[in-house]
Amino acid sequence: MDRAVVLGGSVAGLLAARVVTDHASEVVLVERDDLAGGPAMRKGVPQGAHVHGLLARGLEQIEALFPGITQEMFEDGAEVADPGIDLRWFVDGQAKPPAGIGLGVSCTRPFLEWHLRRRVAALKGVRVVRGRAEGLTASAGRVDGVTLSGAEQEGEHVGADLVVDCTGKSTRIDAWLDAMGYVAAPQRKVNVGLGYATRFFARAPDERLGGARAIISITDDVNRARGAVAFPVEGGRWLVTVGGYDQDRPSSDPADFASRLEADPCVALRQFAHRDDVISDVATYRYPVSVRRDFYRCRRLPGALIGAGDSIASFNPIYGQGMTSATLHAAALGDYLGSGASPHEPAMRYFKKLRPLVNSVWTLSTSADFRLAHVTGDRPRGLWVTHRVNDLYTKATLQDATLHGLFLRVLNLQERPEMMARPDNLVRAYLAARRAPPVA
Repeated sequence: MDRAVVLGGSVAGLLAARVVTDHASEVVLVERDDLAGGPAMRKGVPQGAHVHGLLARGLEQIEALFPGITQEMFEDGAEVADPGIDLRWFVDGQAKPPAGIGLGVSCTRPFLEWHLRRRVAALKGVRVVRGRAEGLTASAGRVDGVTLSGAEQEGEHVGADLVVDCTGKSTRIDAWLDAMGYVAAPQRKVNVGLGYATRFFARAPDERLGGARAIISITDDVNRARGAVAFPVEGGRWLVTVGGYDQDRPSSDPADFASRLEADPCVALRQFAHRDDVISDVATYRYPVSVRRDFYRCRRLPGALIGAGDSIASFNPIYGQGMTSATLHAAALGDYLGSGASPHEPAMRYFKKLRPLVNSVWTLSTSADFRLAHVTGDRPRGLWVTHRVNDLYTKATLQDATLHGLFLRVLNLQERPEMMARPDNLVRAYLAARRAPPVA
């Protein structure tokens, strides 16, 4: 194809642009924020100051698209480690045993985007345009371009053989389809009501938290679920985040932030309640609802239009699967375009290929969400059984490193969730859960 337009310059858009360069002579990447300069916060990513998880599967995919980028990020200050060994998991203050699953990277969202952006901008045929997509144009049953505002020329029309929507949770694809005479994709929603707060602290070289390089601590309480994390990031900093739900969401008050850390059952995190080397104010973010668009259920779609990332499905960020899902969407897009499919035809094969991937992540996140008393929305099937299996693994993974490794591989999208329900694994989990808990 001659020209493809990718809407959105965040992680999903950057990865999609990289994949499309293998199939288009020119790729126009449209982003409303100014992408010039280094790894800085962007208005279009209000959650950029908070913890982000690039899971092991996601890093594998990114490294395949951009060989050597893991080493580049490491040399620029990111932490590269095994999230099953160097990241310690705590449930109600009890540590899970280490279980290696492969390399992961710990850095801030702006830092990761900056590295991806440099790589994409250097590709032949890529042009970055600052602007906002106001609408799509179509002819002969397919999208043939995008109308922009706030770009080099107000009202500029950019013709395209393919348009990839990566504008995230704020996508306007429903309105665009309606304007072209199509029915928007059916949606599923889960009202999560999550809130979290973050501060940065100074980090000494090789500093550890109770022997760990990073910590995730959760409380297994359906009526007052809380969590806290501490991750080492570039610039010699600790990124520390606390989270809560519904009426228990954290505020921007430093005293509230400190009190949550002081009350955390993981002792190693409590030091951040009173350390005097804090280097940022408290930043807060609210995530009200998870949304999924089932394009595979549409009876009719225009050709030359594809979505990826959060415009397809936005998940509760506490599970850290959003960016890794975007890498897998990019892989599916590459497979679809490489299969010989015409970019001008409706991309039903692409959306059907995404279905099992989205199903896996959606089921993992929403099933866990529905354990909380306040959560409402479209409940997945078999929820009671899923909750029983998850409760079993919560206890078993405190005892059994092999089961903890399986749980981590599922969470990191390296294994399908069905593996946890395999009879031999269920028997092992049952026996492990019956053992007395180890001494803390």
